[in-house]
Amino acid sequence: MTTQEQPWADADYLLVGGGLQNALILMALARRRPDASIILLEREAEIGGNHIWSFQARDLPESAFDWAAPLIEYEWPGYQLFFKESSRWVKGAYRSLTSDHLDRVVRAVADTSSRIELRFEVEVRRVQAEAVELADGSRLRGRVVIDARGPEQGGHSPGGGYQKFVGLECRLSRPAPTAVPILMDSRCRQRDGFRFFYILPFAADRVLIEDTYFSNCPDLDVDAIKASILAEAPDLGLEVDAVLRTEVGVLPMPALSTLHPKSRGPIVAGYAGGWYNPSTGYSLAAASRLAEHLSKTPFDDLFGRDWRRLTRDLRFQSIFLAALNLLMFRWFHDDKRRRLMERFYLLPDAVIHRFFAMETTLVDWWRIMYVGAPWTPKGWGRRARTPEQP
Repeated sequence: MTTQEQPWADADYLLVGGGLQNALILMALARRRPDASIILLEREAEIGGNHIWSFQARDLPESAFDWAAPLIEYEWPGYQLFFKESSRWVKGAYRSLTSDHLDRVVRAVADTSSRIELRFEVEVRRVQAEAVELADGSRLRGRVVIDARGPEQGGHSPGGGYQKFVGLECRLSRPAPTAVPILMDSRCRQRDGFRFFYILPFAADRVLIEDTYFSNCPDLDVDAIKASILAEAPDLGLEVDAVLRTEVGVLPMPALSTLHPKSRGPIVAGYAGGWYNPSTGYSLAAASRLAEHLSKTPFDDLFGRDWRRLTRDLRFQSIFLAALNLLMFRWFHDDKRRRLMERFYLLPDAVIHRFFAMETTLVDWWRIMYVGAPWTPKGWGRRARTPEQP
């Protein structure tokens, strides 16, 4: 049933917020439900803000590639990891996209349909099950309302820590020494928890250098970290000619699952709704599965059996992943945290991919908790003396 048959509604789907989550939902609906009317509301003048999103081999379901393939701006066959005592290559597609690319893709999709409307520089005051109230007092009505306005709406629980970073997209004076991503290089000087460099080579002379911290404290001295990145870039084989763009983020890593989906609207999605991996901060795996569900399910069955299965499975994963944050930030500090991360990344590729995709199995849980990580201080001392390979 479409909006033409529901004169009380301004649109079948009202999408509040123009970040990654609602961009995915819009693209999925445009492909699977072309007769549905969609209004997307965004307070800024473009989609996506100032971000780079990355996702691993299993994060995007195969069933979603028919609508999500245009999102892939950069793709590599795997990534490298460097630690003080080990290094390794993880095989499997690693993909990234920028906010500019997301904005172009969403606008292109909207341009193909008269039933999709993008409204920018719109401030939303209140979101209800079937309506949105704007700052000017006007109201829009929708059969389905999805609120994905971002971290400021919630999505954090006390007791965990923070993943915080400053990223510089740089033009280099000579080609980068690597043509594939470096997910972690923790051979740098450690401070403020577990510190590592994350490097994405977009071209031979253009890279993102991100200084990242798994810290118990949210404080971030952006200017000092920018200076540190530029000072340490030569140690990574990177000769910076110019800084093209700066990205800053402080992401809570919750100790409890923040995914609490309800069986009625509005649907709180994206980061505020807990639709992300609490242990990595990566969001596309959960967000794409929500987009898949909305695009495949009739209005009257949105909160039916498939919804209950989807939310149950993801919440199960979210509880486990958040519990890992609690253990890491409460018990493992300084060098122990670095060694803990190194132990995890010695696990097989498939376990790592399932971990990022929020598809871990019970066997994976055992390997992560027992083989991959010594989760008690006493156990840590024992394993530190007799390291073992998984």
